[in-house]
Amino acid sequence: MNRAIACDLGTMFLQVAEMDGESVRVKNTRNAFVELPKTEGVEDLLKSNNWQYVKDGDNYFVVGDDCIKVANIFPGKIEVRRPMADGVLNKNEDKKLTVLAELIKASVGQAPDDKSWVCTCVSSDSVDGSSDSTFHKNRIQALFTRLGWKVKVIEEAHAVVLAERPTIVEEDGTVVPYSGIGVSFGAGRVNCLLAYKGLPVIGMSVARSGDWIDKQVSDQTGVAISQVINAKEKKLDFNNLDDNDDVIFALNAYYDAMIEYVFRHFGKKFQEVKSQFGQPLDIIVAGGTSMPKGLCQKLEKIVRGLDLPFQIKEVRHAKSPRNAVAEGLLTQAIITQKKEPQSQVSLDKILT
Repeated sequence: MNRAIACDLGTMFLQVAEMDGESVRVKNTRNAFVELPKTEGVEDLLKSNNWQYVKDGDNYFVVGDDCIKVANIFPGKIEVRRPMADGVLNKNEDKKLTVLAELIKASVGQAPDDKSWVCTCVSSDSVDGSSDSTFHKNRIQALFTRLGWKVKVIEEAHAVVLAERPTIVEEDGTVVPYSGIGVSFGAGRVNCLLAYKGLPVIGMSVARSGDWIDKQVSDQTGVAISQVINAKEKKLDFNNLDDNDDVIFALNAYYDAMIEYVFRHFGKKFQEVKSQFGQPLDIIVAGGTSMPKGLCQKLEKIVRGLDLPFQIKEVRHAKSPRNAVAEGLLTQAIITQKKEPQSQVSLDKILT
């Protein structure tokens, strides 16, 4: 049976999306691992707890969500490691491919036939020289190909546009779908892309993202990163800020800095390619770093205060901010499998 699936390999999580009847089913797995030393009984321990692991030589690596369980059993003694950093393969982690191969195999399995497609994504070109996705893209493609999948790769923020279907209105009144700006605020990178009729026009990424904010706040306040993350996820509300809380105050300041940094660079990129869009554009916001309450209002206030070479119609959250990239990748996987042109006709034909 032919399958079309999406796999979003994020710095913190791996998401797989697939159609389940009329709805989209999304599965999340933590993109992390811990290493256990070879000791007597370690394999029996792993098997008895049904923990997901891979053996490499004499070493055992517990991967995915189970690695957090193991780390909590031995607090401070076992380091949680990531196979990815800054939105690409972690160059400082020599076990990254071993771990990712196991996570991908467990998440998507072997392709059922030679007509099954998986769509994944990479970051757009970096504008601050912080990373290049070429090596990452080729390595990830190879991991899926080994499992028999045909692979389609698109830019991360392009998937946001495909998931949310923003529109612009031409001067003659024609409504043009799948046209607008998608922004994916991830842990490792922020990706930003303008699409027109479902096709990418301008894309870029920067390293000032969720991890960058966490580190800056931790450095400036002396509070552990784990506590910063907890405050960001559970207490931060841009509509109701507590200026007496140093961590909340710093989070607000660094979110401001990140947003301005992203859109100043995007405006510059817009001018460099001499793109001409007289019509106001929607900005669609997604990603885990975009989850604090009031983020879209903050972003709109900042970007409307910048001298950008395009007009803004509306800033809004994706309907499912954490899953929007995976849902957009699934849209592309279905289109690719059906071998129809990437256009409004094919998108609506497939998804309605």
